[in-house]
Amino acid sequence: MPQSRQLAAIMFTDIIGYTALMGNDEQKAFYLLRKNREFHKPVIDQFGGRWIKELGDGVMASFNTVSDNLKIEAVLKKMAPLRDDYFRY
Repeated sequence: MPQSRQLAAIMFTDIIGYTALMGNDEQKAFYLLRKNREFHKPVIDQFGGRWIKELGDGVMASFNTVSDNLKIEAVLKKMAPLRDDYFRY
């Protein structure tokens, strides 16, 4: 059976301090996990990325080019100051 291969740029993100938060406030940890998904998904889609899966508190996505991956990382960093309000519990 012929195999299909494709080069891809992989992006992985996670929530800093999630494990400690889970031990201290499970309800808030699950809330942040849901908000994190809502935050990343539209941006990944906007840049033609493919949501691969969630790994615990992490998100794994792929992009066709490294430049697409770098663009989304720049957008996410630019949006970072807004996250405090977005993720407020």
